[in-house]
Amino acid sequence: MYTRQLEMSSVKVILVLLSLCAAALPAFAIEPITVAVLPPINTANFKYSDDVQIIQNTIKKPFKYPYYSLLPDDTVKKGTSTYLVEHKRSRLTDEKSMAELANNLSADLVVVVELSQVRQDRVHSFWYDETYIDSDILLKCYAYSALLKRYDVIKVVKYDRESESVDTNTDVIFKDLTEQLLVKLPYKRIPLVGFEKPAPNL
Repeated sequence: MYTRQLEMSSVKVILVLLSLCAAALPAFAIEPITVAVLPPINTANFKYSDDVQIIQNTIKKPFKYPYYSLLPDDTVKKGTSTYLVEHKRSRLTDEKSMAELANNLSADLVVVVELSQVRQDRVHSFWYDETYIDSDILLKCYAYSALLKRYDVIKVVKYDRESESVDTNTDVIFKDLTEQLLVKLPYKRIPLVGFEKPAPNL
């Protein structure tokens, strides 16, 4: 009986301590960063749209709730199209254009990937009796943060000769290059210190 009372008392003490700790800790609400990922810019005139879509799907990966809130694709496409109609000589990748788009879309962050160059040649070596792929592919990522007033341009290149295989397919290369962009992009899955969105004043 005494042991049971002691256990009940211990439980009550623990509950009281937990409630006091909870009351002492401030509540931190995460304010999601609103992100507009623009449609890929295909200046290389690459004709396989499914492979280009892989770039778009991959670049979106870090921008997930609760740290980020992705604007719907339709909203972004409509806002981008309207901007281009009103600013015919503007390039979407310019800092000024991205800043204006951020304002128009009410976005904290605007990101777009440009498929700038794609060249692949098949070369057969009779000496080694093997087929090689010469790849010369360039991707650029542009990001503008309305919160930080920061503009970033990141480039990754695939310039290599490799034995022909599944890994030399453009879809695989595009995914790999886009993941390299994500490594260099300062906007991570969990925002780095200084890149998070300040919580609203209550």
